[in-house]
Amino acid sequence: MADSARVRAGRRVVGVKRPDKELFGAGGPTKEDLARYHVRIAPLMLPHLRGRPVALERYPGGVDGPGFFVKHPSVPDWVRTLETGGGTMMEVRDAAALVWCADQAAITLHAWQSREPHLGRPDLLVLDLDPPGGGARDFAACRAAALDAREILEEAGLAAYVMTTGSKGLHVRSPLRPELDDQEVRDLAGLLAERVAARAPAERTTEVRKNRRRGRLFVDYLRNGREQLAVAPYSVRVREGGPVAAPLFWEELEGLESARGFGMDLERRECPFRGMHRRARSPRRIRDRLG
Repeated sequence: MADSARVRAGRRVVGVKRPDKELFGAGGPTKEDLARYHVRIAPLMLPHLRGRPVALERYPGGVDGPGFFVKHPSVPDWVRTLETGGGTMMEVRDAAALVWCADQAAITLHAWQSREPHLGRPDLLVLDLDPPGGGARDFAACRAAALDAREILEEAGLAAYVMTTGSKGLHVRSPLRPELDDQEVRDLAGLLAERVAARAPAERTTEVRKNRRRGRLFVDYLRNGREQLAVAPYSVRVREGGPVAAPLFWEELEGLESARGFGMDLERRECPFRGMHRRARSPRRIRDRLG
């Protein structure tokens, strides 16, 4: 096993220790594979990360070993950081920073819904559709919930975008103007989540406590709260094989059978979220309209 590899990311070459370490199970992608995926996907991934505080989900021994979250990592002096009021967090501005994350065995990146210079005022609203299981029937229910969420958001005057989580479910995202604080956006997301759940109350719920969900899909709006995190688009998940949280075109959703349908071989000529910020709407106006 090689001691290290040197991976070029833009103008910088970043060292990757133990590059042959299999992070995603026996015979699965290695640490170097993760680093090189980050270099390749960086043009699509970085627009969703720049300006946002990022937390790292690290698994030094790979997905079969223990892992932990790092919200305030010690980073090289060439990696930019952000002061959040709750501590210093990493910002991912370039491909070299993504490769550094891979070297740290930081498999999944999680980001705030707000970005500099408007930290605490989200420019994204996220509904996390979390089914009770990972089977085909669960994901079919998740697809149906995503389509209802799209309709409800658009009826409210918001744009709607969809992505897999790379785990069990889907995220429906809507771009916002940074007018309201994160608690106010969470309240707005809660109103919308209730409407999604009400379309199929026997199958969906906004109940936070698991023992009260009774096997129903959880329409989670809590990722919009103060300093809350959501998995970054194109981030790899802590699962065998290394599935990816993949933005989708809505027409792709119909034929998709699993939230883990995309891996590090994902190819995109164009990001389905391209130009999302140009469709940002006023959350204050939407809130007033919904009452």
